[in-house]
Amino acid sequence: MAESLDLAKKGKGILLCLAIAVVAWICGQHAEVVGGPVFGILFGMLLAQVLRGRDASSLQPGIKFTSKYILQAAVVFLGFGLNLA
Repeated sequence: MAESLDLAKKGKGILLCLAIAVVAWICGQHAEVVGGPVFGILFGMLLAQVLRGRDASSLQPGIKFTSKYILQAAVVFLGFGLNLA
């Protein structure tokens, strides 16, 4: 059963993930050798260390939703773009 999208609970975490994705995409456009996904992973790791000491409980539901459903969909769409030749 699909988890409902309750924006009141998950909005902050989803917006944080969207902000990380946009910044990583822009950095990936400037450094094409590295690429946006690598920047996204690095920014996520750094932000996780920064938020570790703070109360980030309001962000957790949105981050969990994004990492579970949005990431799975992104991997599927990435697979559609593969060249099988």
